Amino acid sequence: MWTCLSFQEIRSERKAMTKLPDFSKMTEGEALYSIGVRATEKDGKKGLNMPIPGKPGQSLFIEASDEKPGAIVASDRKKDRVKGAKKKRCADCRHKVWISPSTQVMLKRYPGTPVICIACFVKRAEQENKQKKEV
Repeated sequence: MWTCLSFQEIRSERKAMTKLPDFSKMTEGEALYSIGVRATEKDGKKGLNMPIPGKPGQSLFIEASDEKPGAIVASDRKKDRVKGAKKKRCADCRHKVWISPSTQVMLKRYPGTPVICIACFVKRAEQENKQKKEV
């Protein structure tokens, strides 16, 4: 398994929205709700439903998981942080990133899990895809 999606990544995917509220004054739950994310159950599995930007009425189901993630992806944009977010360094490039309170809990539960920025996640994914094609 690759990633643990945080609020920052979900918000980054919502670029189609024009006017977003100030998330720094909101809890994670309030911020997620404000962009249309809802807790749901699908085929007996719990998770989140996230609206797909530019595709009205369509959403992406993200299954909840308690497995250790291979990496946690975090945003380096200050405006993406929510109340209680803390700074950390990307394990790959050392840029500062913001981790939400739920990500902080994940890091306590799974110490040693690398936190990486979005740019480094893309690089890792491209390398992984390249390796798969070579096999």
